[in-house]
Amino acid sequence: MHNIHRRDGFLADPSLRPHTNLINYLKQLSTEQVIKPVNNLTLHNLCKTTTKLPFGTKRVLGRGLNFGIITPYPTNNIEEIIGDFQWDIRNRNYWRNLHEEDPTNPRPPYIPKLYVKRSRDERYNPPPASENVETSFKRFSRRLRKEHAKYARTWSRPNLSKQEFIVLYSLKNNPNLIVIFADKNLGPVIIERSVYIQWCLKSFLGKENQYQYLNRSAFQAELNKMAYTVDRFKNSAAIPEHIRSYIRQCFDDAGTRQGRFRATAKVHKQPHALRPVNAKCGTGPESISKWLDYELQKLVQFIPSNIKDSKEYHARLTSKQWPAGTKIITADATAMYDNITINHGIEITGKWLNHLNDNNQLPDDFPAINIILEALSFIMKNNITQFGDCFFKQLCGTAMGTSVAVMYAGFYYGWHEKVRLLPGYSEEIQDLARFVDDLSVLWLGSLTRFHNFKDDINDFGILRWKVEEPSAKGIFLDLIISISPDGIVSTKTYQKPMNLYLYLLPSSAHQKNTMKGVIFGELKRYYWQCTD
Repeated sequence: MHNIHRRDGFLADPSLRPHTNLINYLKQLSTEQVIKPVNNLTLHNLCKTTTKLPFGTKRVLGRGLNFGIITPYPTNNIEEIIGDFQWDIRNRNYWRNLHEEDPTNPRPPYIPKLYVKRSRDERYNPPPASENVETSFKRFSRRLRKEHAKYARTWSRPNLSKQEFIVLYSLKNNPNLIVIFADKNLGPVIIERSVYIQWCLKSFLGKENQYQYLNRSAFQAELNKMAYTVDRFKNSAAIPEHIRSYIRQCFDDAGTRQGRFRATAKVHKQPHALRPVNAKCGTGPESISKWLDYELQKLVQFIPSNIKDSKEYHARLTSKQWPAGTKIITADATAMYDNITINHGIEITGKWLNHLNDNNQLPDDFPAINIILEALSFIMKNNITQFGDCFFKQLCGTAMGTSVAVMYAGFYYGWHEKVRLLPGYSEEIQDLARFVDDLSVLWLGSLTRFHNFKDDINDFGILRWKVEEPSAKGIFLDLIISISPDGIVSTKTYQKPMNLYLYLLPSSAHQKNTMKGVIFGELKRYYWQCTD
C-alpha cells in the first residue's frame, strides 16, 4: 500500500465513502493542479486518420518536448560533481597564476568555440591550488556531501501519473510512430515512422541532383579522399599552430563519424513540408567549419544588411521618423541554402575577401585568403550525412548543418546587396535589413521602380525570393511593422497561426527561477515589441 501511495500519489480508503475519498484526493493536489489546470495540452498530429494513438498522448506530449520529468530519487553522482568542481578550481587557479616564461613566445589565445573538452579520464590533472583554497574546498565538499545524503533519501512525487508514464513508455517503444519537433518552435509533432522516412527521402535524400547515396565502398573512398585533403590543413603553415592542433584533435576523436540527418516539420506551411537538419557536432570536418565561422565572424560588420536580431532592428526602425510615404517591402528566400551553387558561392566569397584586402579592411590576424577559400570549398563539397544505416553525400547547395553555413550565406547575398541593390536604388531604399533568408526594405519610390527592384533581387545566381508588394504594414521575423503616412513606425508582436503556446509548465523538473525567467522574458519581449 505504501508503494502504491508513492507511485500514484494517493491511496483511497475503502472504509470511507467515494465522495470523502474524492475530497481527500483534491486536498492533496497542488494549487497549480486545482486552481490553474492546464487546458491547452495538445500537439500537431500528422498521422493518418486510421492510425490510433495511445489514449492520453495529447496530454503527455502537450506538455512540450522540454518538459522535465521528476524522478522519485536523485540520479546525479555527487562524487563526479565534486571532482569536476575541484578540477575546475585547480585549473583556473593554475592558469591565473601562470606567468609567461618567454615574452617573445606567448601562449596561444583561448578561443571557447575552438576548444575540445576532454573526458574525465583524458584531461590533464592541474596541480593543487593554494592551501587556503584547498582547505576551503574540503570544508565545502564535506558540507555538500552531508546535504546530498539528506536529499538523496528524500522521495519526490512524480509530475506524471502512472497512466501518463505508461503512455510515454508506449510511445517510446512504438516502432511505428516517431515524435519530432515542429519548425519555428511550434510544438511537438507525431507522425508514422514509415511516412516520416519516405517524406525525408522524397523531399531531400532521394533527389539524385541533390544527394548521392553512398554504399560502403563509396563511403570509404570518400573518407580516403577527405583524409588526403585534411592533411593539408593539419600541416599548413598558413594556419596557426593552435588551430591546427584543434583540427587534428577533432579528427582523431571523431574517426569516421558523420553528421546525422533529421527533419523538423513546417506545420505553418500549406501543404506541410520538412526542414532538413544535419547534426554535425562531433565530426571531423565540423572543426574546420567552426574555424571558418570564427574567422568570417570578424567581417560581419561589412555586410550592409546585417542585423543581430529583431530587437536591434526594432530599435533602428523606431529611433527616427522616416520620410512621408515610406512603405515596407518584405521578402523571403526560397530554399536559400539549396539555391546557392557551390562554385558561385565560393567565387563571391573570394570577391568579398579580395575587396576587403584591397581596402586594408581585413584584420591583421586574418589567415591567407587562398587557405580560407580552400577550406570553404572542402566543407561545401564534402558534406556527408547518415540517415539510419545509410550514407548520403550532398551534391549542391550550402553544406547543411555546418557552423559556417549562416555566415557563408550571409556574405553570398550581401555581395549582391553591396554592388547591385544599394547603389542601384540608393534614392528609393531608406533602410535595408536581412536576417539570413528574411529581407525587409523601407521603400520610397514608384511602382515601376519597385518592379525593377523585384527583378534585380532575383537576378543573382539561381536564388529566388518571394517579394511582397510595398505596403503600410508588413511582417518581419517576430514583428508586425506598421508605418503611418507621415513616416512613424509602430510595431507589435507577431505569432504564427499554428503556434500552440506550449510554455514550460511549473510542474516541470526545472528550477523555480527558470519559470520566473520565462515569464519575465516574455513580458519584457512584449513590452519592447508593442509600441502602442
